[in-house]
Amino acid sequence: MPNKKELRKAMDARLHALTAAEKETWSAAVCARLTALPQYQKAKRIMAFLNMPDEVSLDALIRDALQAGKEVYVPVCLDRTRLEAHRLEALDQAVCGAYGIRTAPPGSPRIDADKLDLIIVPGLAFDRQGHRLGHGAAYYDRFLAKKGKAAAVAAAWDVQLVPDVPTEAHDITMTDIVTDKQHLIIQQ
Repeated sequence: MPNKKELRKAMDARLHALTAAEKETWSAAVCARLTALPQYQKAKRIMAFLNMPDEVSLDALIRDALQAGKEVYVPVCLDRTRLEAHRLEALDQAVCGAYGIRTAPPGSPRIDADKLDLIIVPGLAFDRQGHRLGHGAAYYDRFLAKKGKAAAVAAAWDVQLVPDVPTEAHDITMTDIVTDKQHLIIQQ
């Protein structure tokens, strides 16, 4: 099994090779699957990420959630290790934040992880056991460690599923993985 660094490099190359059309089509399929989930349907407060270039775009899901009257929160990087969830009232309110990632505007209300109903999580790679490989800063692992009863659902393209993701003690397991082709429910 490759180590985390090797797997990150391989996944970066795999994702960078995808066409804009593939990313757009597959992202639409992921959003359709996510909005059909009971966890999404029941959720009043969700956290979704605003994608980087090689990540699933959840813009359609965010629009749907806002239209349905759900509270939508997005990640805000405070420093090199900490992430918070801040309210986004409209997609066009997003501003460019740390690392060039779209985020909530300054001064937007913040919420604790355990007050969320659903947290939609990005990543580079996932396996069928619910293990996630992120970019290596453990932002999400620290945040998800405080999630309480909130569901942690990975949003990924099917090409991001791998046989095994190397794990460490601090890594948080996903409750579900939703791709453009399937929905995996992870036994906790």
